[in-house]
Amino acid sequence: MPNPDPIRLDADTWAIMRYVKDHPAAIVHRITDTAGEARFLVMGWHVDPAQRRMTSIQTTLAAADASVRWGDGPIKAAQRSRNGPLNGAVEQP
Repeated sequence: MPNPDPIRLDADTWAIMRYVKDHPAAIVHRITDTAGEARFLVMGWHVDPAQRRMTSIQTTLAAADASVRWGDGPIKAAQRSRNGPLNGAVEQP
């Protein structure tokens, strides 16, 4: 599945979206390092800003976008829907 384009929030900030549509998977901040080069800080998103953690530093926005994992939430949900007793046997409580 191709990555959706990052959503620009301001001149130096992007939201990276994945499976969940009501909040970003990560926020990317563009900063300038001591050599004057642009760097992109990838921060895993959390509703509480104190819980956000830097996951990587990249040299391009494309690399920052590619570094954000898709996760396995929908896969686990599909697996849970198929869980049950083997061969249709009735589970005993």
